[in-house]
Amino acid sequence: MRRALVGVLLLTACADAPTPVDDHRGEEVAERATPLDLSVFSLPPASSAARADLMLGYAHVDPEGAVPRALLEDAVEFFALNKAHIPRHERLVVVDFTPHSGKDRFFLVDLQSGAVEPHKVAHGDGTDPDNDGFADVFGNVDGSHRTSLGYYLTGEIYDGTHVHSMRLDGLSPDGSPNGMANTNARSRLIVVHEASYVDDASSKQQGRSNGCLALDPAIEVGVVDKIHDGTLIYAGRSAAPLHAPVGPAGAAGAAGAAGAAGAAGAGAAGAPPAGAGAAGAGPASAGGGSAGAAGASVATPAAGSSAAAGGGAAPTGGTGAGAAGAAGVTSVHLDDPSEVGGCATSGRPPSAPAWLALGLAWLATRRRVTRSTATRRR
Repeated sequence: MRRALVGVLLLTACADAPTPVDDHRGEEVAERATPLDLSVFSLPPASSAARADLMLGYAHVDPEGAVPRALLEDAVEFFALNKAHIPRHERLVVVDFTPHSGKDRFFLVDLQSGAVEPHKVAHGDGTDPDNDGFADVFGNVDGSHRTSLGYYLTGEIYDGTHVHSMRLDGLSPDGSPNGMANTNARSRLIVVHEASYVDDASSKQQGRSNGCLALDPAIEVGVVDKIHDGTLIYAGRSAAPLHAPVGPAGAAGAAGAAGAAGAAGAGAAGAPPAGAGAAGAGPASAGGGSAGAAGASVATPAAGSSAAAGGGAAPTGGTGAGAAGAAGVTSVHLDDPSEVGGCATSGRPPSAPAWLALGLAWLATRRRVTRSTATRRR
């Protein structure tokens, strides 16, 4: 009798257990009114010259450098290349899943004004199995609770488990570069929705979804109302963009030349006249790094920087500069990257006072070397 009673109580407890907030199992999968032909969409070309051409009309976008530059270009280039197949042209969205969830990772970009709205966004619990706030694994499989990387078109608004949700249609089939795969988004009920566990005002770790792009309820309606039914969304990782950027914060193909400033990667101030030019650095995302060659003066931010001899890449969130470790380099240690004319954060050239300081430091080094040589000759 007791065992039977315990069994009944257990069954009752299971039946009364609350379902997860993001459980979409009761929702119906709605087919698109017009099926998507994925074959008409093309990825941005590998050629930096071709990608620079695609970016020509978008120099005004994100003047403050809020979006990781490489991801912004991945999105804008795809948009420009496939514009005929993208219904809405006013805006696009870039999502960066490299930083911690307490950082702004969802960027609403106005292609007309160039303005950017940064927001918090949650990722799936299957993407962050150890629940540390970082997105580690991605997928396109139903039931995995994993967030998917790739290009999307926004769909229709509907009321489901969460009111005012927005469906998504993936454009990146399995086998796409950089682990992009999201063509099952609609059938998996991977959507944009509001969630009480996301707080735009908090820098603490956000909650996790079942793979959806969950936003703060205070801003979700306003955002979704601007982008539903045909806006491009690109979900990627600034630590692994499709290509190195070709724009202001880019480090693509920067080569050393006498008297050249540091490579195009934000965060490095190159050599003053008579110094060796900047060495070409690897891919750099927003706040990314470049390398100054031997004999150059390199401004190296302190916290969050990525320094490597010969240059390297600094992921988003770092203020990073790849500092050359060769002999004769004069390092100017900066606690605040803004001290170098804002170059570390905005990709703009350093201001005149910053160049003057660097030049004086370089001249001082040259004088010390000259005096040392003269003394040895005596």
